[in-house]
Order: sequence, then structure tokens, then C-alpha cells
Amino acid sequence: MKNFSFIFIICSLVSLIGCAQESNLKTFKNTGNPLIKDKFTADPAPLVHNGRLYLYVGHDEYYEGQDSASGGKEFNITEWLCYSTDDMQTWTDHGYVLKPTDFKWAIGEAWASQVLEKDGKFYYYTTVQAGEPYNSKAVGVAVSDNPLGPFVDAIGKPLVTDDMTSNGARGWWNDIDPTAIIDDNGQAWLCWGNGTCFLAKLKPNMVELDGEIEVIDLPKFVEGPWLHKYGNLYYLTYASMGQGRENIAYATAPSMEGPWTPQGELTGMAENSFTIHPGIIQFKDKWYLFYHNATLTIDGRSGAIGRRSVCVDELYYNPDGTMKFVEQTKEGVAKK
Repeated sequence: MKNFSFIFIICSLVSLIGCAQESNLKTFKNTGNPLIKDKFTADPAPLVHNGRLYLYVGHDEYYEGQDSASGGKEFNITEWLCYSTDDMQTWTDHGYVLKPTDFKWAIGEAWASQVLEKDGKFYYYTTVQAGEPYNSKAVGVAVSDNPLGPFVDAIGKPLVTDDMTSNGARGWWNDIDPTAIIDDNGQAWLCWGNGTCFLAKLKPNMVELDGEIEVIDLPKFVEGPWLHKYGNLYYLTYASMGQGRENIAYATAPSMEGPWTPQGELTGMAENSFTIHPGIIQFKDKWYLFYHNATLTIDGRSGAIGRRSVCVDELYYNPDGTMKFVEQTKEGVAKK
């Protein structure tokens, strides 16, 4: 009986500590776009689990000399943050859930990601700069039993490295911006790319590629692919080249094997931003498009190529399965 009482007390204390920690988390109201107003954020990746929406983003951070930098140095993303909501109106800030330094083989750059759940585990597919012997952008994968982490390196090495893909339009930084999906047959897929769109099957363990890497030919493909399914169609949405800056375009297919049919633009270019990145999710019977622009000003520093701001607008489909063009709004999905 004493042992039982001791275990009960310990469990109660753990529960109380967890509740206290949760209650100390910062929350904020959705007041329109940009959604997150106290930090520069980019590359939104939504996940729905147990009736709650989790939003993973890269944290854009200012550094001295950023505004005159080039060659990729304009971006300074040192961690991935997570926010969550159960109604799209009140959001909880969970802080960072993963950093590039959590991968021992990585030396920096927390670029675009996606978290996918399978069998109670959460797989964080993401972009990092790999050190020796890779010396290129790479796709890593971390895993957790909880959507809030802690996430740990799943395999101790990159999942995708430069020597595994053809050096196309972007050479050594082809391998960025992973997105993942599990199709209706239970097959998991990974898609990624910069200048070239790559697609491959994942083994059931979710941490190894299964078979050859395929190249998907998409018009004006730049980067930032996102996979989802609606009705009988699969959608591959991506950042494409507009009038000197990126917009969002997409293609559809009857299965993940293709063929992929280009459907044109989903959005115009993002305000004040060269890049844009789609994240599409269904949540409580509505569909949402998350993306980023660069309209936010924080502490007197305005948005820029590497200081972006995540936004969200509602997404609608036509009867034939195509998506309706999304106008980027300042109101977003905030309730008045």
C-alpha cells in the first residue's frame, strides 16, 4: 500500500508540473494576417492531431549585416517553432521544438519542414545544412512520441544527401523543403526539391527511402512542395516563379504514381517577399492555406527576404476538384 501511495503521489506531482508548464505558455488571439506578430516566421507546416491544429514554422531572426547579405545568407533561421489551436482563434506558443544542432551531422540553417504522424509517432522531415562529409543542403528526419517533442534525430545521418540526386538547376542545394504524405494504400511518400522536384517512396519505418528517386516535371517549379489529398485527387502544391518573385501553383493526380497534371496558379506573389511557401490542411470541416509574406515590422525592423511572416486564408475547391484562386487578405480567418 505504501508503494502504491508513493507512486500515486509521484504521478500526481508530474501531472501538476505538466499542467503548470502548460498554463505558463503564452497565448494570443488571431487578429488577422500576419498570424504571428511577435516573431518573424516562415515556411508554415500545419498538422492536425486529436482535434488540435499544430503549426510548425521556421523562426526568421535578424542579424547585423543581414540586409546587405546575398547567396542565401539573407536567411537566418536557427530553430523551428510550434504553435497550436483548437479553434483557429486562440493560439498557444510552444516555443522551439527542434534546432539544426539537434542533428550532430548538421551545422545550421533551419529551412522548411513538415511533421507527419504514423502509428503514434511524429516524423519531422526538415532541411538543414550538412557538414562533413556532405557539405550541402540535406533532408533530415527527427522523431517523437508527441507532436510537441522532444524530437530526436531518427537515424543519425541525413535521409537525403546531394549525392543521391541529380545536380539540376540548383546544384548542391537541390535537396530542401521536404513534404510527406501517406496515400490511401498506406504507402508513405516524400517529396522535396529546389529547381528540381523529387519524389520517392518511404519504407514502412518512415526513415528510409524505398526505391528510385523520381523527378516530377512541373512548370516553373522553384521550391516548397506540399502534398495533400482532397476527394479522389492528390495535390502537389509548390512555389513557382511569377513575375520576378514566387507565387503558388499546383498539379493534381489520380494517385501518387501520377500522372501529374498542372492546374495553374493558386495564389499571386506574396507581398514584399521573394519567397512563398504553401501549407494546406483540413481542420474542423474547413480547408486552410498557410503561407508567408514579409509585411511585418518588429522593433522598427521591417519585413525582408529573410524576415517573413506566416499568414492563413481559407481555401475552397471547385466541383471538378481544382482549387479556387486564393486572394491573400489582411483579415485572414480572424473572427470579428
